[in-house]
Amino acid sequence: MGFSNPGSMRRFQTGFELPGHGALRGACPALGRRLHHRCQSQTKSDGYLTCPMVIETAEILTKVETVPTPFWSSFAGSVGGLWLGHRAVYAPFSGEPEPIAMDGKNKVYYLSQCCVEERKLSDEGVDCIVRHEARATQKTVLEEQMRDAGKLEFSRMRDDSNEWEVDTIEQDQDGLFIFDGGSYSRGPLALCEDHFLQDDDEEEGYTPTEKVHVIENCLQWNGEERVRISVSFAAELIEPENGGLDPELDISLLRVAVNRETWEGVPGQYTSSSQSESDEKSKKDSGETRIPQDEMQGFWNVFEVHVSRVEDVDMKTGHLVTMPIYSSQEFQKVYQPGNMFEGPACALDGGTLWLPHRVVLQVSVPAASEDTGLEISMLWSPGKGKFLNMTRSYSTLGAFKECICSTGLKKS
Repeated sequence: MGFSNPGSMRRFQTGFELPGHGALRGACPALGRRLHHRCQSQTKSDGYLTCPMVIETAEILTKVETVPTPFWSSFAGSVGGLWLGHRAVYAPFSGEPEPIAMDGKNKVYYLSQCCVEERKLSDEGVDCIVRHEARATQKTVLEEQMRDAGKLEFSRMRDDSNEWEVDTIEQDQDGLFIFDGGSYSRGPLALCEDHFLQDDDEEEGYTPTEKVHVIENCLQWNGEERVRISVSFAAELIEPENGGLDPELDISLLRVAVNRETWEGVPGQYTSSSQSESDEKSKKDSGETRIPQDEMQGFWNVFEVHVSRVEDVDMKTGHLVTMPIYSSQEFQKVYQPGNMFEGPACALDGGTLWLPHRVVLQVSVPAASEDTGLEISMLWSPGKGKFLNMTRSYSTLGAFKECICSTGLKKS
């Protein structure tokens, strides 16, 4: 799908296109052709891809209030432990699951996984969360790894072909924003590099530079359930087609991954899985459940925590630093799911993917904002009548603007 706003010269060309119509011309020809071919093979989206939800503020319930920055120690305590769950990936142009592995000659569409997160000091003395992840086609294959995780011993997988994947989340990491309860968002602060070159005739020329990014949002509910949603996409500023002076922001969605996990114990004290067969079946059923679109329709009381970056003087060093500022506000909002696609024109304002595990991904350009070029919103409904949502917004040139973590309860 692609969209163009001539007034602000913002463009979105991505896997979010109308299946069967192919992708519009991309800024990167090879990438554009690849998406084009993939989407032509997809003849329908089964209603999983719609026009963007319309979200309007019906009433402002509270004034804006400055809130304290969440404590890193509290955040580390909320996410620390062993998490068990499943991982799957989905096509951004249809919402259909994509193969994630091979089991012999058979394609595998989801993997069981265990994830251990513990607070440590790095060799450089940085306070961080170290994450170890192991995955397998079946949960029973992970039992040995889970026992090792209980001892905080991270050995090779049983088939001796894969190792534990290691990831680190550092305190004050650029692009990381944490929230009370264990939710967080991490991703780029700048989507693109803006390069203008002078030629021999001293005329300005524009050289696009494509970058591939990943935005990971974690939405944690009641300290024992969470989803981690990752969106991979390519971004670049390209020379405007209409001859304007300002470059256009060009986006291509590549992949969407969802991890659905349940907390099983603190680091170093796990002995065996406490999940019963009914728990395992419930988690598998969750992987087949998408939130009904009419369930989102209506009035919601939404509490939002906003975080933006401002420059200030460090009281210890006297140097100019950029620091996060948190604020909160409560609204009553009206949610109206988008219509089914009726033609290419319907895709001009973005798209919404309705994914398993009651996850909703929306990528759009706010029509009422002239300086916001992109909004990526990831919503999870752990149960009927409630949701958690994380939204990152960027300017028309791809600079980070703000991150919003919100909780919604449906008005009866």
